[in-house]
Amino acid sequence: MTVRPEPADKSWIALTDAGRGILDAAAADPATVLLTLDFDGTLAPIVDDPAASTMAQESREAMSRMDGKLATMAIVTGREVAAVRRMTAVDKLPGLEHLVVLGQYGVERYDAVSGALRDPEVPEAVRIAKGQLEDLAEELGREDPRDRGCWIEDKGRAIALHTRRAVDPAHALATAAPRARMIATDLQLHCEDGRNIIELKSAVTTKAQALRELIDEVEPQILIMCGDDLGDVPALDVVAGWINAGHPGARVVSFSGEQPSMADHADIICDQTEGISAFLEALADRVCTEM
Repeated sequence: MTVRPEPADKSWIALTDAGRGILDAAAADPATVLLTLDFDGTLAPIVDDPAASTMAQESREAMSRMDGKLATMAIVTGREVAAVRRMTAVDKLPGLEHLVVLGQYGVERYDAVSGALRDPEVPEAVRIAKGQLEDLAEELGREDPRDRGCWIEDKGRAIALHTRRAVDPAHALATAAPRARMIATDLQLHCEDGRNIIELKSAVTTKAQALRELIDEVEPQILIMCGDDLGDVPALDVVAGWINAGHPGARVVSFSGEQPSMADHADIICDQTEGISAFLEALADRVCTEM
């Protein structure tokens, strides 16, 4: 891993020429910008209880200023669409009338402008996995006191085992991961690791696939992706390919010590969610001022 400069508190810093040029590019032609954003750890701080997560108000305000001015603004997340709609208040508060939400890595989709919702049925294998992961979480705590505190989150078409509340989160994740992968293999589910989390999901979909579908649909000239965790890397790699092909774009990473390798996938690094808010505010200032 390359040693890179870190952003100032609650701020951001460009690491590459692509990152240094992205505000100028977006300001020159905002109607061609596709802005995609992860939710947890990017737009919303990571919290012990994901159900209590809320979108940072500063990010929402910046996005509201850009709503309708960009080609498309989309949240691409492993969460259910219903959870993101609630946590962004997209249907209750003004400002995000053109937002697109791709949930469960693109399996679900909600278009705020039309109200159209794609919401497939939850497979039986995921329901079975929930019970088996709940049993696993209990077993971990009984077998080793360091692993006590693991818990299960039902994400609809995915089930997540969290170790953040465990006595020793890193040890719990290392212990749980191979056993969770065995469950996934038995049920023919896909397994994905993250920040103190291992997730089993029915569809082998990635944020890269969701992003490529948006690119094909929107046909942007400028591409920005904001993320924070390993699940965002495939989509960030799509942006890297976009930049290498000569197009304006930027990979914007909400950086934390939990996933230091994410800096290797960044054109811009931000001081966690506060830094993302600062970047979005800077982007909105340029887009809205120069239109």
